[in-house]
Amino acid sequence: MKQPRAIILTILLGLAFSLPSCTADPLTPAQRAWLVQKGTIHIGVFNNYPKFGFLNEAGQPVGLSIDFWNLLAAKLNFKVQFHPASFGKQLKGLENGRFDSLAGIFLLPGRRAKIDFSEPFYTITTCIYVAPDRTGVKTLADLKGLKVGVVEGDSSQDLAKGAHLAPTLFITYGETVMALAKGKVQAIILDCPVVDYFIRKNSLQDKIRRVEPPVARSQMTLPVKHGNAMLLGILNRGLSLITQEERRKIEKKWSGA
Repeated sequence: MKQPRAIILTILLGLAFSLPSCTADPLTPAQRAWLVQKGTIHIGVFNNYPKFGFLNEAGQPVGLSIDFWNLLAAKLNFKVQFHPASFGKQLKGLENGRFDSLAGIFLLPGRRAKIDFSEPFYTITTCIYVAPDRTGVKTLADLKGLKVGVVEGDSSQDLAKGAHLAPTLFITYGETVMALAKGKVQAIILDCPVVDYFIRKNSLQDKIRRVEPPVARSQMTLPVKHGNAMLLGILNRGLSLITQEERRKIEKKWSGA
């Protein structure tokens, strides 16, 4: 028969191996309970917005924003499911509750009525692009009288509206770039990293020229439907846990995209 002291020691060792990790949960009990009840966070992501989100050869969504979301979910221990869609459909999906959040979105005053925004996680510049032989275009005001292409629902549409332009609307970023390359529009207003990617990918250096300086500098955030304070708090907590080194690692991975 074991001595009482040995029995107690055996029980304590068993408890030690059966107890979960003592690492403190970064979320409040209410936030954790909300995530457990929710099960999976559904994210509308870009299908044609490289380097931030696009489909690989297997049709799976990849990109900087996807990696960022996966890291955030790992930090807070919750599941995400990505749903590739055009930007316009992403916005509608967030509004009607199909999506809980999106890959990333600019904080624009006109969106505040329907969307709440997390802390920013990335800065993106927006530029004017024209044919290489077009002169006299330096600012948005110089686009008056020209046929200008933008993506519907994108911040470029707001920029065009603010400059009193009547732009031609496109569904995807790729078709907007190709419209300029093929002469269907005379200029486009789009985010610089995205257009530069399509120029490199399709060897369009002799068909498209970037106008300097950029016309806008915007911060990418993780949006939630207006009033969803619980998820917004969870996302902001996750963003606060991502280190600068981890951010640089993701950026470096996609720097050539």
